[in-house]
Amino acid sequence: MTVTETTAAPAPSPPPRLPFPLPEDGTLPVEAFNAYTESVDYPWERSLSALTDAFVEAGAGDAVRRSFQSTANDEEGTSATASLTLGLLDDSVRSLRYRLELSRREDGTWTIESASWAQRCHEGRGHQDFSPELCL
Repeated sequence: MTVTETTAAPAPSPPPRLPFPLPEDGTLPVEAFNAYTESVDYPWERSLSALTDAFVEAGAGDAVRRSFQSTANDEEGTSATASLTLGLLDDSVRSLRYRLELSRREDGTWTIESASWAQRCHEGRGHQDFSPELCL
């Protein structure tokens, strides 16, 4: 009798998480996320919206609204700016905005050159403009 063993391929690891709490100066680290995307090949790496969602873990929070915008920064489409604003169910923070500067790799995937975050407070809870300052 021959016994054949099969093993399932290990599940891919998820992308690195953003630091918590978010950095006070509004800048977000991108190195670990970029290293991760270079080691995998997923369709979402070719979509600005999907890559932004993966970077900020857009589905993991308590967002009730989502607004995404992107702009090509050159005619060739090799660099872009993406902005994702999430409306939150929070008593202090009304919304979070993430802004990414990206460049396209030769294989069509995107890499994040820089990223930042800012928040807007509910009225009476702090600043009304997007800023990394804390809400009250």
